[in-house]
Amino acid sequence: MHPKKHLRKNSPTSLKLSVLTRWQQVQFAFYLTLGLGLTAIFGAWWFEPSHIPQNFTDGRHIFDYLLFFILTYIVWHHIMMEVFSWYISVYAKHPAATPPPENGLRVAYLTAFVPGAEPYSVLEDTMKAMSSIDYPHDTWLLDEGNDDEAKRICARYGVKHYSRNGKAHFNTDGGKFAKKTKGGNYNSWLEHYSDHYDIVAQHDMDFIPAKDFLTRTLGYFRDPQVAFVGTPQVYGNLDESWIARGAAEQTYGFYGPLQKGFYGHDMTLLIGANHIMRMSAYRDLEGYTAHITEDLLTGMKLYTHKNNWKSVYVPEALLIGEGPTTWASYFAQQMRWAYGCMDIFFRHSPTLLPKMRTRHIANYAILQQFYFSGVAQVAGVFLLTLYFLFGITSANMTLLPILVLYLPLVIYQIFLSVWLQRINIEPKSEHGLLLRGRLLSLAVWPIFFLAFVGAVRGKRLTYVVTPKGNQDVEYTPSLFVPHLVLGSITLLDIIVGFALGNAAPVILFWALLNTLIMYYFFFSEATHFVLAKYGFSFEALRKNITPPHTTS
Repeated sequence: MHPKKHLRKNSPTSLKLSVLTRWQQVQFAFYLTLGLGLTAIFGAWWFEPSHIPQNFTDGRHIFDYLLFFILTYIVWHHIMMEVFSWYISVYAKHPAATPPPENGLRVAYLTAFVPGAEPYSVLEDTMKAMSSIDYPHDTWLLDEGNDDEAKRICARYGVKHYSRNGKAHFNTDGGKFAKKTKGGNYNSWLEHYSDHYDIVAQHDMDFIPAKDFLTRTLGYFRDPQVAFVGTPQVYGNLDESWIARGAAEQTYGFYGPLQKGFYGHDMTLLIGANHIMRMSAYRDLEGYTAHITEDLLTGMKLYTHKNNWKSVYVPEALLIGEGPTTWASYFAQQMRWAYGCMDIFFRHSPTLLPKMRTRHIANYAILQQFYFSGVAQVAGVFLLTLYFLFGITSANMTLLPILVLYLPLVIYQIFLSVWLQRINIEPKSEHGLLLRGRLLSLAVWPIFFLAFVGAVRGKRLTYVVTPKGNQDVEYTPSLFVPHLVLGSITLLDIIVGFALGNAAPVILFWALLNTLIMYYFFFSEATHFVLAKYGFSFEALRKNITPPHTTS
């Protein structure tokens, strides 16, 4: 029978409360109106017909419109992503109550393990925590390597062990059981045990759950229409490196205003790092869609299903995990997310989006534009090169109006993002300008562009686990070769531009800014690399670690 037939009146999941007080809602309405007003004023000026360049005549004038369109995409990509975040934040809600779980649910509690990529010390901590949380359950380890030490740790804490290792029919090159994918690993377990359980809870291996993780979430399944319950992905290793702290800062807005807003729109995003799902929903979907970002694609399919499944977002830090601590692990994580999202946008969204409700279509379509910031930035380098080498401009604008109209908008965007931090999961600790996260955003856009190239080519990236546990700092300038190339392009542009007399101040500013930012990341890492070879460590100095004295 259709789940709606069983839905109780005033069930907990049908009751949602705003995350803002009445006065805060009034404030937000005012700030939102002002922000949209500044955006509209800038837009009215930007799209004046006089700003179309005049590089070509006759029929070739169409190329001037194309150049202006490219420049518009570059500038307005960030603006529209900010406006989208404001829009979603308007709908930010949280559940009205935490209902107690029903007795007698058959609960499987899963995590996956890749030997060699994740340390046994972290595995043991996680197994111990998972096996001892409240509410009766079976804890399972899905071991990709069928590892002997992992089996011993499981036996120590009463954890059930499963592995698809060595089973060719569960390690296929593609499809439901695709090898080297989290989705394929989980699907192989589901093939064996889906009939044994009512609910499956799962999270990444480095997450340590609170004792009440299940009792704070299982109650929402009293509503038979709820397919899954999600919670925030919270990093607890912020002090391991500034990269770890910056990566954590980048999650604050997503798991705060955005996820709460998506919940208010009845479309909590399914996050593979941690969620709890009804087994009948798994069966409806025939398991995860094996993909490098299986969570995004599986969640999209869920919202197209005829059963009209719902989801719940519990904005509580019930699990503490580990974020990337080095450039290598951070770039690997971001490459995986960017490539997966773009691949879905190109190859799956055209067929899935039309099957969704209208607001879900808009939300997913705009959300998937996030990683295209790399495309926008490289397009900017292309336009700069056209000007410096050939004198071809992409707009007929002067510097002063840009400063007067665009700069206040950028400052206001920062102000409103700071004001919205009161919607974060832990507002007292997740506040401020979050400069480390912003710096990481400047560093990662070349990686987004490489992911775009891979997605267009259809070159599949294998799943790479973000290294967990304490990692030794290894300085790797080779990671920043794209930054060196992009910075060198704009530096050469400037030199050639001066020689040819193409040196408009506003274009010089953007070219010089790109060169300085890209060179900063490459040469900073190269300097650390050289000094490390001679035994000097900035990390040791930052942590105030004094090397032991040596005696002859």
